[in-house]
Amino acid sequence: MGIVQTSIQIGGQDVQHFVLTNRHGMVSELMSWGATLVDVRTADRDGVVESVTLAHEDIGTYHENGPYFGCIVGRVAGRIAHGRFHLDGQNHQLPLNQGLHHLHGGADAMSHQVWQVGEVSESERGLSVAFHYHSEADENAYPATLKVSVTYVLNDENQLSVDYQANADAPTLCNLTHHAYFNLSGNARRTVHDHALQVHAAAVCEMDADLLVTGGEWLVANSNFDFRTLHTLDAALRSDDARLILARGIDHYFVLNDVIDHQPQVVLQDEISGRRLQVFTDQPCVVLYAHNYAGGESLRHGMVGQSHDALCIETQKLPHRSLPNGDHAVALYPNQTYRQHTRFCFDPV
Repeated sequence: MGIVQTSIQIGGQDVQHFVLTNRHGMVSELMSWGATLVDVRTADRDGVVESVTLAHEDIGTYHENGPYFGCIVGRVAGRIAHGRFHLDGQNHQLPLNQGLHHLHGGADAMSHQVWQVGEVSESERGLSVAFHYHSEADENAYPATLKVSVTYVLNDENQLSVDYQANADAPTLCNLTHHAYFNLSGNARRTVHDHALQVHAAAVCEMDADLLVTGGEWLVANSNFDFRTLHTLDAALRSDDARLILARGIDHYFVLNDVIDHQPQVVLQDEISGRRLQVFTDQPCVVLYAHNYAGGESLRHGMVGQSHDALCIETQKLPHRSLPNGDHAVALYPNQTYRQHTRFCFDPV
C-alpha cells in the first residue's frame, strides 16, 4: 500500500517511475515520460489481480511509442486536416506527421517528452501524482506558450481519476486526452471482441475517407455504432458497414448525451473475468479506438500487439464544428483555463 518512486532511463533521459497500490491491491503504474499510465492491475471476480492495459514489454522503448500507449496526448488529440487551422484572424500551418495530416500534436509532442513531477502525496483523497509540462510557443508550430498539469489519483474504491488543467499566454488550440488501451480479460489473453460496451451517445461525428471530421453527424440508431445498451463489440468489429471497414474497426468520435448524476458515460465489461470499467467524464465526446492498426508490438506478459486487442476510451472536446467567430473548435484563449476530469472505476460483476 502506498507509493513507490524510482528513477529509470528512457531515450537517454532520466524519468521518474511510480507504483501506486491501494488497500485492495489495485495498482496504477505511472511515469513522467509523457505523463504516462504504464499499467493498471486490478482483480477479477475471483480476486486474481492482473493487468488490464497494454504496455510495451521494454519500458525503455517508450521514446518511440507509436501506438501512444497510456500517455497524455496533446496539444490536440486526433487529426487536423492538412495541418491547417484558423485562429484569432490568422491561418496556421502545422507539420504533417500522418500522411497529409497532423496527428496528436505532432512528432515529439508532449506525449513523447519528459514531464516535471509535481506534488506526490498520500491523503484521504487517495494516492496522487502530479505532472507538469511547459509547451513553448512554436513547439510543433502551435502559437502561444501552454502550461499543462495532469494529476492522477488512485483511491481505495478502485477509482483512478485523471484531472487536467492548462493555460495559454495567447490564443492557441488545446484538446487533451488520455490514450490508455484497456483489455479486461487479464494480461491481454483475449481480444476485446467479446467485451461488452455501453456508450451513452446517440450520434457519432461524420468522417471522410481520411478519417477526418466533416462537421456533420451520423445517428447511431439501427447501426453497429449503437451501444446505447450494453452488448459485445464483436458485431461492430466484424461489421460490413463501410464506415467501420474504412477504419478497420471502431475509431470514431461518439457525441455523448447528457446523463443523470452518478451514471457513467461509458461502460466496458468482460463477462469471463468479471471485470468492469465504468468511465465518468465532464467532456462532451469520447473517441473509441480498438487498436485497429496494431503493429505487432512486443507487450508485457509475452503478448504481441494484434488488431482489436484493446479499446482506447479517449475523453475530449468535440472537434468538428468551428466556433461562432470562425476559430477552430478547440481554441483556448488567455482569459480561459482548460479543465478536464475523467474517472476510471473498476469493479467485479
